[in-house]
Amino acid sequence: MPILEVKNVSIRYMTGDFKEIGLKEYVMRKLKGRYEVREFWADRDITFSLEKGEMLGIIGTNGAGKSTLLKAVSGIMEPTKGRVVRRGRIAALLELASGFDGELTVRENAYLRGAMLGYTRKFMDETYERIIEFAELKEFEDRPFKQLSSGMKSRLAFAIASLVEPEILILDEVLSVGDGAFRKKSEAKMREIIGGGATTILVSHSIQQVRELCGKVLWLDKGRQVAFGNAQILCGLYQQYLDKSMTLEKAKAAWAAVNEGYDCLVVGAGLYGAAFAREAADRGKRCLVIERRSRIGGRAWGEEDPEGRQVFHTGDREVWEYINRYGKFLPIDNGSGEEYSGVPEEGYEAVARGLLEGISVVTGLSYRSLEEAYPEIAELVVYTGAADELFEYRLGRLEYREGPSGAAEAVEDERNRELYGRYMELAAEERPKVVFGGRLGEHRDYSAAECVAAARRRAAELAEAPGRERQKGAEKE
Repeated sequence: MPILEVKNVSIRYMTGDFKEIGLKEYVMRKLKGRYEVREFWADRDITFSLEKGEMLGIIGTNGAGKSTLLKAVSGIMEPTKGRVVRRGRIAALLELASGFDGELTVRENAYLRGAMLGYTRKFMDETYERIIEFAELKEFEDRPFKQLSSGMKSRLAFAIASLVEPEILILDEVLSVGDGAFRKKSEAKMREIIGGGATTILVSHSIQQVRELCGKVLWLDKGRQVAFGNAQILCGLYQQYLDKSMTLEKAKAAWAAVNEGYDCLVVGAGLYGAAFAREAADRGKRCLVIERRSRIGGRAWGEEDPEGRQVFHTGDREVWEYINRYGKFLPIDNGSGEEYSGVPEEGYEAVARGLLEGISVVTGLSYRSLEEAYPEIAELVVYTGAADELFEYRLGRLEYREGPSGAAEAVEDERNRELYGRYMELAAEERPKVVFGGRLGEHRDYSAAECVAAARRRAAELAEAPGRERQKGAEKE
């Protein structure tokens, strides 16, 4: 049973003339119908639940409704609609410096805050020394609270809430209090609390902090729930939204995409990945393409024309006509000796976009993050990254050199082919549903045209090949 449930919570604020006039004037205006009442919904229909020991990060730009929601969760205010179910003792740090008496000493305020949180005098006697030491205020415990700096006040509030062993801990932008050393100490304390089974909710503008500490994320925008789920995936989408490389609607679509099931997951949105996905989709396969960079199209390689553009060249008319379906190529003679050569008028990203039209694509997402969150998202994985990287270089590193265009080229000698073969044997044992393709995936120096041709062949083969035969087919090429 969840320790915390938030069900369809909506919170409304009322504003207007009635807040600024006296009772008599209010009655007169009401009788005459001459007063204004305006509604502002800080949160609308928010729903999520947390199990014991989970840590939730709440993200969103200013005005998203984060702090208001925390007040409802902690019991400070009642939601206008919906309900909050709590099954544990709550400690909330929403406004760190509030609730203290400036005339009382630091020691007296520690006991006062403890009482406000519902703890007994005996319990506070037992924990006081730990609290004051953690807050680094031993030399100030008999001073009036008003003499402390804002950072000292915040440290005391954090120490009290985190050391009294709450079952549910709510933190609103409090891990940034104090200097760098105290921030590290507070983050370490959070990890200790989570490890001890406490459920924690953190509001933070630091996406990196949320990534490192939280397992789940609730993303709010203008009071509405955008998404709730895996922290790594949602933080990646949110960062792209902040960077303006992804709109809110595209972020929602991407989140919806990773929560579905697929026949094929393609890792990498370069030419190989895009062409493979196109061919698989045209054969009726449901495909999801992910790219860890914020853009698709990969990095072109090979010969350059005088303007530095990467040339697509081939002697295969079918491949030339195929690639021209998805992007306009300007013919050019680059001296390759092959009949067809040209450069994409709008770049390779536009070509990849044409290939991937109608196919679910999520950028800014690593395979490792997706695999950890949804290990069964697809029946087949086509991996176009480096094999040694996927296995964290367990058997050693495959060698690359920088090509003319700056892209990495495989060093195809005996040592590297033997090492690559060992990685494929490891893949067959540990990742039977993963096949490798493309320059990095196969550790082979394909030209752009060869890459597209290989992707089309592989898609046709895998459409017919059953189960483990897929990997064997990859090894034979």
